[in-house]
Amino acid sequence: MELDTLLISRLQFAFTIIFHIIFPTFTIGLSAYIATLCVMWMRTGKEHYRALAQFWTKIFAVSFAMGVVSGIVLSYQFGTNWSRFSAALGNVIGPMIGYEVEVAFFLEATFLGVMLFGWNRVPPWLHTLSAIAVATGTLISAFWILSANSWMQTPVGYEMRDGIARWTGSPSSSIRASLTGSRIW
Repeated sequence: MELDTLLISRLQFAFTIIFHIIFPTFTIGLSAYIATLCVMWMRTGKEHYRALAQFWTKIFAVSFAMGVVSGIVLSYQFGTNWSRFSAALGNVIGPMIGYEVEVAFFLEATFLGVMLFGWNRVPPWLHTLSAIAVATGTLISAFWILSANSWMQTPVGYEMRDGIARWTGSPSSSIRASLTGSRIW
């Protein structure tokens, strides 16, 4: 049996995305749970909420790191395995993935540092605020990933010029149309 490059690329991407999807979906829910635990700790002062938040924060950090590592592999695969896709549609899909990376790295990672290492170093209100910021960051990050995936399933709001996709309207109207499944051309 002869394996062609396309099949091998698809298998590699399928393996990576199957492995990757576990971590972001887990961290989205877990970050909201940790933020809830921190708020409950602040409101009630009960130490078991703090102990639970500390325990789950460690698991969140490992899951977040695994999601970042497998996400980097996905980015490289877009550029290497699917370079024609990236060259043709990068103007449209690139900003959505870029916004997700910025949110994940700047917002989530910054406040994750405070969440991980600030238990006895920062005031409880600041620690709770950092947990809420991390949870908010994961939700915003999920929005951009869902927007990119939605656009790939229902591509709207662009035109092809010389084999390159270009936005026809504002990116926000195209994303909104993609998420609702309507056509705006």
